[in-house]
Amino acid sequence: NMRYRKQPGTAAVYEDATVISGMSPTTPGTPVTAVEDMMGENMEPRSDLGYSYGKKDLNYADYSAAGAAPHQSSDRSLRLTISKNQWLTLGLITLFAAYIRLWRLSNPANVVFDEVHFGKFAGKYLNSTYFFDVHPPLAKMMFAAAGKLAGYDGVFDFKSIGLDYISAGVPYVGMRLMPALLGLAMVPISYITLAAFGHAADACALGALVVALENALLTQSRLILLDAALIFFTGATVMCWALFFTQAHRPFSNRWWTYLLLTGINMGNALSCKWVGLFLVATIGVWTLKDLWEKLGDLSITPTQYAKHFMARGFALIVVPLTVYLFWFQIHFSVLHKSGDGNAFMSPEFQNTLDGVSLGHTPRDIYYGSRIRIRHAATNAGYLHSHLSNYESGSKQQQVTLYGFRDENNYWMITRTEAAEQRVQNSTDPTALQQIKDGDIVRLMHYKTHRRLHSHDVRPP
Repeated sequence: NMRYRKQPGTAAVYEDATVISGMSPTTPGTPVTAVEDMMGENMEPRSDLGYSYGKKDLNYADYSAAGAAPHQSSDRSLRLTISKNQWLTLGLITLFAAYIRLWRLSNPANVVFDEVHFGKFAGKYLNSTYFFDVHPPLAKMMFAAAGKLAGYDGVFDFKSIGLDYISAGVPYVGMRLMPALLGLAMVPISYITLAAFGHAADACALGALVVALENALLTQSRLILLDAALIFFTGATVMCWALFFTQAHRPFSNRWWTYLLLTGINMGNALSCKWVGLFLVATIGVWTLKDLWEKLGDLSITPTQYAKHFMARGFALIVVPLTVYLFWFQIHFSVLHKSGDGNAFMSPEFQNTLDGVSLGHTPRDIYYGSRIRIRHAATNAGYLHSHLSNYESGSKQQQVTLYGFRDENNYWMITRTEAAEQRVQNSTDPTALQQIKDGDIVRLMHYKTHRRLHSHDVRPP
C-alpha cells in the first residue's frame, strides 16, 4: 500500500508508507520496481498482475489547476490534520498544565533570585528612567506592561533578594502571571509542532505532557525572569516553521507567506529577549540552507522559481527578524528618556539626549590646570582610572586601569613639564591662564591622589 499524490501536468509523486509489491507479467519471480508498471494510465491496478493492496490506504491528493500554485515541487510535504479527539486531549493536558503552573503563584511572597534585576528594570520602564543591561529589551518591557496592568507604580526597587512584596503593596502576582501564561502556552505549541512535523497523536500528547511536567520549565515560568518569554518565542518560531512546511505543496500562497513571516517575526522576538536566541537563528538558518539545497536539485523547480524561494526566505528570515529587533530597541530608547544610573555606560553625546542631563559642549581651548576625564576612543570601554592602591607585584606602583562608570577617580589634571613650569614661575604673571597649544608636551596628574601618570617597561600583574 503506497500513498501518492498526482500533481497537475506532472507524474505522480509518491509518499512512502508501505511498499506495493507484485510480480512482473513478463518474467515470473521478478519483483516489480516501478509503480507505473503496476498502474494503468488512470492510476488503476492492471488486471494482468498478481498482487494485492488495500485501496482505502491510498491517499489521493489531487490538486485542481485553479488551486495550484505557480509550480508544484516534488518535495515531500507534510499535512497537518488534528482530529476532534486530539483537540480534546490537548485541551485536557493544557488544563492540567494551567493548574500546576498557576497554583499558589503568590508563593513565595518575596523577591526571588533574578527578580531583583528584572523587577527593578520593569519599574524603570514605568518611570522612564534610563538604565543599562546586557540583555535586549523585549522581555523586560513585557514585564513592565504586565506590572502596569496589575497596578505596579514602579516605586518598589527590588533592591535585594528576600524583600517582602506584601508589606510593600507590590502586585507581584500580576507580574508573575505573564511568564506563567507564556509557559502554559508552550504546551499547545509543543503539541501542534509535533503534529505539524507528522508525528502520531500519541507522540504529540506525550510531548505536550512532558513539557507540562518538566520541572525546570515549570519553575522558571513562575517567576519574574526573562527565560519564559525567550522559550515562548523560540517555541512559536519552531511551530510556525513546522506549519510553513505543511504548505510546501502550495508555495507563495497566503498561508505559505503567513507561516514564513511569522517564523521571522517570532525569531526576531526571541533574539530581542536574550542574545542566546542567536542559537535559534543558527538552527533555522542551517535548516533553511538544507531546504534550499534540496530544492536546488529538484528538476521541477525552474531557476526563476528557485530565485523566488531564495529571496522570500532571505526577506522573511533575515530582514524581518532584524527589523523586529531594531523596532524593540527603538521603543526601548523612546520610553527611557530620563536620566538614570545607566548614563555612565553611554557616550556624552547620547547622555545629552536624556532629560535632566546638561553636560554641555567641551570647549576647543583647554588650559593648563584643567580637570578632565579621558575615555578610551577605540572601544568606548571606559575612562582612564586610578586609585590609592598599589600593584602587589611588578612595578608595585599605583594602579592605573580602565573603569566603565562615572567616578571621582577618573579625573586627571593637565600640567606642564618641569622645564615649562620653571619658565612660567619666572614670568611676570605666573598665575595667568595659558591655553594648551598643538605640539605642547604635557603631563597628567591624578586629581585625587596627586600622582603623575608615566610609562615604563614593567608589565602590570
